[in-house]
Amino acid sequence: MYSTPKRLLSVDDDASSAELVVRVAERCGYEAFATSDSRGVINLVRALKPEVMAIDINMPNIDAAGLFVLLAQDKYAGKIIIVSGEDEIVLRKTQAKAVEHGLRVPEIQQKPLDFARLRKILMQPNDVGAAA
Repeated sequence: MYSTPKRLLSVDDDASSAELVVRVAERCGYEAFATSDSRGVINLVRALKPEVMAIDINMPNIDAAGLFVLLAQDKYAGKIIIVSGEDEIVLRKTQAKAVEHGLRVPEIQQKPLDFARLRKILMQPNDVGAAA
């Protein structure tokens, strides 16, 4: 009997950045998907049920803060990795906002991506690194 791979959804208005995350996740054994259209994310989350999401902060139509509200309302229980070119202070503030909504955001990752660190994050068991 085999287990089904974990799923990851990468949300970034820069399609090539989203695809980079997908490629790293696939090498870590994930079934991974990317979207650059923030408007349809909630429907994708409902359909795909990803255990992990990589979310960019700045997107048109709905930014990360707005997406966090929707994910919290939908009771998303997976892990979120915030991925952005913003400085670490902005990433930490965004992380705190997500946690205030009851979301699990154990990791932030600045762009350009550190692929070794991203692989390490993705290979952690689900309960490791959970926000307190």
